[in-house]
Amino acid sequence: MKEKTTALFAVILCTYVLVIFAIYQFIIKANMDEYIYNANKDVLNSVEKNIMNSFSGGSTVSKWIMNSKEVLYFLNTDDVNKLGITYDALSVIYEFTIAEKALSSVYIFRNDGIYISINNGVTYLDKSMMDSAWHEEINRANGGYIIKINGGGAFRQISGKPVISLIRTIYDINSQKPVGIIVINYFDDILKSSYSEFDDTEKEFTVFDLQGNIIEGSEKLEKYSDEIREGNISCQVTAIDKNVFIKNIPNTPIVLAEKDNTSAFQFVAPRIIISIIVFILVTLFGFFILGLFIKFSITNPVESLVSSMREVKTGWLRRVSIKLPNDEIGELKNSYNTMLVEINRLIEELVEKEKAYQKAEMNALQEQIKPHFLYNTLETIALLALENPRDEVYDAIETLGKFYRKFLSKGQEEITLSDEVEIVKNYLKLQELRYGDIFHDIYDIDEKVKNVRIPRLILQPIVENALYHGIIPKGEEGDIYINAKQKEDKLVITVKDTGIGASEERISEVLSKKSQSFGLKSTLDRISKYYSNKVSYKISSEVGYYFEVEIYIPLEELKYE
Repeated sequence: MKEKTTALFAVILCTYVLVIFAIYQFIIKANMDEYIYNANKDVLNSVEKNIMNSFSGGSTVSKWIMNSKEVLYFLNTDDVNKLGITYDALSVIYEFTIAEKALSSVYIFRNDGIYISINNGVTYLDKSMMDSAWHEEINRANGGYIIKINGGGAFRQISGKPVISLIRTIYDINSQKPVGIIVINYFDDILKSSYSEFDDTEKEFTVFDLQGNIIEGSEKLEKYSDEIREGNISCQVTAIDKNVFIKNIPNTPIVLAEKDNTSAFQFVAPRIIISIIVFILVTLFGFFILGLFIKFSITNPVESLVSSMREVKTGWLRRVSIKLPNDEIGELKNSYNTMLVEINRLIEELVEKEKAYQKAEMNALQEQIKPHFLYNTLETIALLALENPRDEVYDAIETLGKFYRKFLSKGQEEITLSDEVEIVKNYLKLQELRYGDIFHDIYDIDEKVKNVRIPRLILQPIVENALYHGIIPKGEEGDIYINAKQKEDKLVITVKDTGIGASEERISEVLSKKSQSFGLKSTLDRISKYYSNKVSYKISSEVGYYFEVEIYIPLEELKYE
């Protein structure tokens, strides 16, 4: 009871914990995760917007420069080496870019490869990287600008930090033919400034290129560079890890990554957290009170009652005397005690009835054998006295005396197997006086079992059945075999005759019908009852040849003289 109650409480508590976890996981946490995702999505979109605004500003500056007459003259003139032409173009470039603090350098390239430039920082040019593919990519923008990191490898800073290049084709105003290329290089500060308003202790930003190289920001997110390099990044904000969000800025080689270190519980109102904690504590306290109530009101009384009731297993049908509450458990105790009183009464009644039944059965058997058999035997002896010498008459009377002496056995219920066999021998010897040599009795009794005590008169009725229902009806000489031996853990007693036998139908009929006589079936039933139904028997027969009865009695049920 205690184990089951404990198990029940464990199951209820586990279920409760699972429900709380499910509520947290699928409702509260799901809502918090969605809120965090949307909040960081807005942040990254804002950063993207800031970056694109910076590029838009750079695009405007590039338009001012490329549409100035000084720059167009530099791009179209054949006399480019004149000092004034270059100076005028550079002056215009300075004028338009002087307010651009994040500007690193500006390059204007003619179609013939001649270029002019201004530098706020030290920027190196590698013209070998400006191949046909480089030009074709720029021309495909159809007048629009493209963004490349380090100009696609054409530019670099001595510090090793990257520059963000805004590149576009310059077209002649009149002919609309491409006459050159403008490249505006920005320091990486242009990226940092785009998220500076969000960059605090709870958020970390990193800007990658499409090859997974860090352009600007925290190196703590470097472990995600492989995923970027594999091309798994879209233009939508994606959560790639716990509180790590990433997106690619469309039409640029720039990938934004952000890690939000904000705790999810910061998005939950304190009163909600307090309410949840109070609810859990109240529930656990309720479980504790309920457990105490069940323990003292149900479990302990039931265990006390069960402990007292276990004494029944020892064979003592004693009433329970422990004090129990005046409730259903107390009523159960009273009902149990009432039941024990009634059981004891019924047991005593059954014992007395069984004793009376066995005594009546034995008396009836004795009464049946005594007059019936005695009259027939005395009649046979009387005829024998008229026709035979006195010795034979004396022998017959002596045999009859031996038979009854063993038969009565001073009223004992059990006798030795050898005494039971002696009864059978005397019985058949007296029957031989009546029927002559119509049968021969043959004995095979193992010495080991001669002193085994068995119920009186279990062989004589079976032998009588063999004589009267087997040998005599056949009308010719036959044999009656009486065997007893120990086989494994059983005493095996066999009675076999070579009489008329019986069919299976006849055997079933004899064993199934309720006969009032003390023949084969009643004898087998009496043996089975005596040994508490632990005895088994086997009947085999062949019509016209034999009839055999085998009785198997467990040795553990037997006593020895």
